[in-house]
Amino acid sequence: MIKIQKEFQQEMFDLAAYAFSQNKSIEKAERFEYLAQKSQNYGSFADSVLASQVMATPFLVNFWNQTLRMTGIGYVSTYPEFRKQGRIDAIMGQMLQDSYKEKRHLSYLAPFSYPFYRRYGYESAFLQIRYEASAEKWPFGGRCQGRVQRVSFSEAKGVLKEIYQKSCQSQKGGILREEWWLRYKFDLHKDLKFGIYVQNDQHEGYVVYEIINNKLEIIELVALTQPAFVALHDFIKAHYGTVNTITWTQPFDGKTAILEVSDPQVKVEILPYMMARVVNVAAFLQAYPWQTKITDSFAVEIVEDSFLAINNGWYEVTTDGHVTRVEQSNLPFLKVSPQIFTQLFLGSVKLDDLLLSKKLAITSELVPLLQELLPKEMPLLGDYF
Repeated sequence: MIKIQKEFQQEMFDLAAYAFSQNKSIEKAERFEYLAQKSQNYGSFADSVLASQVMATPFLVNFWNQTLRMTGIGYVSTYPEFRKQGRIDAIMGQMLQDSYKEKRHLSYLAPFSYPFYRRYGYESAFLQIRYEASAEKWPFGGRCQGRVQRVSFSEAKGVLKEIYQKSCQSQKGGILREEWWLRYKFDLHKDLKFGIYVQNDQHEGYVVYEIINNKLEIIELVALTQPAFVALHDFIKAHYGTVNTITWTQPFDGKTAILEVSDPQVKVEILPYMMARVVNVAAFLQAYPWQTKITDSFAVEIVEDSFLAINNGWYEVTTDGHVTRVEQSNLPFLKVSPQIFTQLFLGSVKLDDLLLSKKLAITSELVPLLQELLPKEMPLLGDYF
């Protein structure tokens, strides 16, 4: 198992295309190569043949105004004749060790199998909500002031970055989108279209969408104001006659406006999305956005982290936010697996629900303190890698 050098990028693309049944279009090859150049690429070889691979891309995320380092995992793949040989186990183990040494706080991935990646300490952390309706019956939209302008990516890029950074979607575990990521996510998708909402010469929202086979898919819609939300959806609905169906998939925060519309004839689904895990527990606890809120010291014990056993053990967190590894602690404590620790501290699952399901152990005096310290809202992620 080694880190793959640049000269093997064609072999990497061939393996990914085979494993995920993708066509080898010029556009797909260009996007793959672009992401590979920004990533640390791990491979397992059988003689001179690339048998398995994992792409690990470094990102920064905004977690409640605290910048955390995250490793995004993608293109986990193995040729069929080399499967069930422990190759991905070896690669994932090495990748996690490297990320730990780099003091990476988190890692995200989009799973093909949730149980498979749970073995590596990952757990379901993000949800999506998906709407689908006929264009005629699209439930959102209406008349409002302002206007929507169709623009090119070059014209939209600065507006997309500015509005996204101001939105709540970017501040609850979302990626801090650098220039290269904007190019990868939007510009290298040649069929994407862009609309910007303008009110009193101010940009207040945008929509990114794609039209294929009589279907309009909203890739991303971000509105900073209610008029922007209404106008952007009205613009989308105006494609009735051009398309038959409209779909919209977005990060799910536990809320939906579907009950507020006059004619909610729309299919709505709540979908599991990406998994996450805390990589370096000590670094994560030290960086956690609670330093000014801790009123009493407490301890956390991590257990059963089989792929990052270095995380197992006790951590004391004091009222000044300082984190210390100790052999044992007499402080009020939380005892938890890496999977449940991640869900709890990202805000994916509330403490009360985990207590009811008996998925953790906690001293009673720590419960009200943690309930005050942990996020009150769910994490949001609008990117894919």
